[in-house]
Amino acid sequence: MTRTVQQICSTVTEVSASDDRIELMPLGEFRLGDRRGVQAMRIDNVQQVLADSLSRARGNELLIDFDHRSMAQQTLRDSRAAGWITGLEVEGERVMASVRWTPEGKRALQDRSFRFISPVFRNLPDGRVVGIDGAGLVNEPALPQLRQLASKEDDMDPLEKIAGLVGIAVDKPDDIVARVTALLGTETNLASIATAAGVEGDDVITQICSKLAAQAPDPAAFVPMSMFEGVQTQLASLQQAEQTRVVDAVLEKARADGKLTPDMEPWARQLASVDVTQFEGWAAVAPVRIPLGQRQLAGRLPPVKTDVLSDEERQMASLIGVPEDKFLATRNAAAKEV
Repeated sequence: MTRTVQQICSTVTEVSASDDRIELMPLGEFRLGDRRGVQAMRIDNVQQVLADSLSRARGNELLIDFDHRSMAQQTLRDSRAAGWITGLEVEGERVMASVRWTPEGKRALQDRSFRFISPVFRNLPDGRVVGIDGAGLVNEPALPQLRQLASKEDDMDPLEKIAGLVGIAVDKPDDIVARVTALLGTETNLASIATAAGVEGDDVITQICSKLAAQAPDPAAFVPMSMFEGVQTQLASLQQAEQTRVVDAVLEKARADGKLTPDMEPWARQLASVDVTQFEGWAAVAPVRIPLGQRQLAGRLPPVKTDVLSDEERQMASLIGVPEDKFLATRNAAAKEV
């Protein structure tokens, strides 16, 4: 799955601030590789444990020391930091830590003074882990199943190198392939975006984000979503009303021509609603079924011959400037012809 520019920009600060991602603890039931390994340990509510661990830490970062010496007796105590854990998350069957190494910590790994990580955690008597307090660089880890931090690249299997780079266990090749495929897709999309944005170099993400931040949106070019949705609703209503008007008009004409009987109304309305042109084609060749004297004209009964005008007829005669007696005579003559 590829990411959008906004998603890339939203994570650029976190990625650039962290030097490494390391395995910190296994999930599920595990045992320690020392005398404490008699009892099985486990993390039940892992997300709550991770959130609580960071929130309890000073500055919301957990210390990584050298050989756990920050917890030693005063005469042996050494609180220098090899690194700081800035984030904790679950990935597969492990707890992963985002780490910002100190220069001294980096040197200790590069010259292979230390090769392993050992987490410091609190647990209840029943073995449930309730908090992570930090970690230490060690050479005799209590959790040997964690991947070592320092290793000779030349001695590593190529798949193990890739697994280490993408942060996935080497025994999960399908997950490694999926992660690499996603990264390649992101890189291809990012290259296209960089070309379109006219930026180049190793810091293309930062450059793109800077351009986006500098481009303030033009208020005249956008409308609130609520207003847009309201216009859409009004347009749909108008379109529906216009379609109903057209359908009613062709049905009235078919009635006036004597070609549409009451029993045919449901079928006729359904056809006209779907395809007005098709219904008009049928009406043009359909036989007359209702004699002129019995049909409704445009939805109204033929005029009835009477000696007086209705209120509506008198109003109409006044509007067109015709005397009422002449209007009456004309109307009755039309009724006689029908």
